[in-house]
Amino acid sequence: MYTALNRGCNSRKPLLLAVLMLSFVLQGCENNPVGSEGWDHVPAVGYELEMDGKVLVSYFMREFTFDPSGELGDYVLLDDEIYSGSFFVGGLVRFQEHHLDPESGKTPKLTIFFLDEHRQRLDIPEYYKNGARNPDAEWKLEFQSFHPRCREQQFKPEERPFDVLYDATHETWNFRLQKRSQGEAGIRINLFHLDHYDMTSIPLPVKLN
Repeated sequence: MYTALNRGCNSRKPLLLAVLMLSFVLQGCENNPVGSEGWDHVPAVGYELEMDGKVLVSYFMREFTFDPSGELGDYVLLDDEIYSGSFFVGGLVRFQEHHLDPESGKTPKLTIFFLDEHRQRLDIPEYYKNGARNPDAEWKLEFQSFHPRCREQQFKPEERPFDVLYDATHETWNFRLQKRSQGEAGIRINLFHLDHYDMTSIPLPVKLN
């Protein structure tokens, strides 16, 4: 009797262990900072760049669409001959003098939303929240500036025609450009995660007149 009962208890140990492991896994998914998908990396394949609540440019699956709503045409120059490296881009974002703040030379605020494979916006927590480091956020933006229509040669910091003004401690998904001189550059927007990029983009041609 004792032997049979003991064997019965031993046979239940693997089942109990499996239940405990499953409970731990489910709890870990619930605590994941990005949605409820349990992602180790944000599955971003594109982004939408908004200005004044309207999409200025959309980047999806390595292709750009400029001014999808047709409401921001003053900020966009379409051109069927524009390439960035070997990739057809077909236009550029253009900020003219009257678009810029007369005192600071800054553009209006730009807000980025990253997209999944279904072109749905991802809910990525802000790196800083209410002025304090958000422990649930591991993502922020990093930028690279390339010579016009090029994906290999980056500008030296002192040679860039404009700077990207971005402060993760206040506005994680917002940034502005500040004019240094007239000129064009390709901006690569990178979604930085811990010590690597979850997504990088083809440089977006931007021109300041």
